[in-house]
Amino acid sequence: MKIGIRAWIDFAFKKIFGKPGNEICLVSLLNSVLDLPRPIESVQYLNPFSLKEFQDDKFICVDVKATDSHGRVFVVEVQIAPITCFIKRATYYAAKTYTEQLPSGGAYSSLKATYAVCLLTGSIWADDSLHHHFRMTEKESGAVLLDSIEIHTVELRKYKGTQESLGTASVLEQWCYWIIHSHEHSEEELRELLPGLEFLHATRELCKIQEITEEKQMYDSREKGYLDWQSSIADAREEGLEKGREEGLEKGLEKGEIKLIRTLQEILSVPS
Repeated sequence: MKIGIRAWIDFAFKKIFGKPGNEICLVSLLNSVLDLPRPIESVQYLNPFSLKEFQDDKFICVDVKATDSHGRVFVVEVQIAPITCFIKRATYYAAKTYTEQLPSGGAYSSLKATYAVCLLTGSIWADDSLHHHFRMTEKESGAVLLDSIEIHTVELRKYKGTQESLGTASVLEQWCYWIIHSHEHSEEELRELLPGLEFLHATRELCKIQEITEEKQMYDSREKGYLDWQSSIADAREEGLEKGREEGLEKGLEKGEIKLIRTLQEILSVPS
């Protein structure tokens, strides 16, 4: 029997990677993305999973915040809705998390590195790279500002691996497969495909959502919200295309294309 719970739906994602007791999953995911000189050994959640936050929260984006024994701060989010100026938004929240470390009157020397990891179901970069890494560097020498801010994006849509390739895949690629495809497998199949302890733990946590009525209801509600949003986007896109075609026939293709763009911006509330 297929698990049927999509790991990238925000409720499931935070329960797996942000719930106390599941630190092994977050540590593995972070190490697979960040590849730090000093790997993360353990984490402490700064905003642990809570069912109540989902009862009150209407947003699609939910993050996981944690720190490790070296004081480094990690923010992980799965983003399923395209947001205008995503990179500026990601930079803002990474900088905000960095500065929030400093209490009033605190010493700047106490600030620790902040790492933002953004898992995206869509694509924002016009290339085939799965993982992009941004940090503060000196233009000429390439010297890196240590203990500052790094932003990592992982575009899940660009992952092209299959279950046959998992045996030779990197840990990051294995996590991409698990996040994208775990709902398509039974628990037994996943245990055979990804026998690592962190994946076994994540798979079991995913299965628990089916077993707990309140959590399954919350997951269904969040999944429905995403599907409704996806449908509204498709409807808006079709309406924009139709209006653009009409305008193009009346005033020529170039003006029609401009109208199409403006109509989409109006329907989707995207600023010009």
